[in-house]
Amino acid sequence: MDERDEARDALEQIAATRRTTAHRVASPRGYYAVAGTGVALVILGLGLDGWVRWALYAAGLVTVFGAMSWYTKHTGVVTWATFREPGAWRAFLMIGVSVVGVAVATFGIVYAAVAAVVTALTWAIVGPAWDAAWVRSIEEQP
Repeated sequence: MDERDEARDALEQIAATRRTTAHRVASPRGYYAVAGTGVALVILGLGLDGWVRWALYAAGLVTVFGAMSWYTKHTGVVTWATFREPGAWRAFLMIGVSVVGVAVATFGIVYAAVAAVVTALTWAIVGPAWDAAWVRSIEEQP
């Protein structure tokens, strides 16, 4: 085996490691739906008063942190995708919809309910596409 073959083998090993790592950090199926539901519960709580508001806040935060724990146990890592990745617009969209949802929810329960549904759906639909784009970008890094 000459140096060229050794270099080729080394590059193939690096690519295989990159693919393995990329698939290891991929979110478990349903992760974004669960996390989005948690965010939606917090948003819904903004439109209510009294103990129901606080119960929804608590349920939402428990759901979000539970989803994060699920991710960590599933993947074995704690990681954050960077917004420089291809497809990062999806993450910005999820964050933007959530922030707008928080703002709109302050106008009352009907607005809060609509904002919560839109937020949960956005996370459930856009989240897996963002995750797939992030995994692809890890696989394709030079």
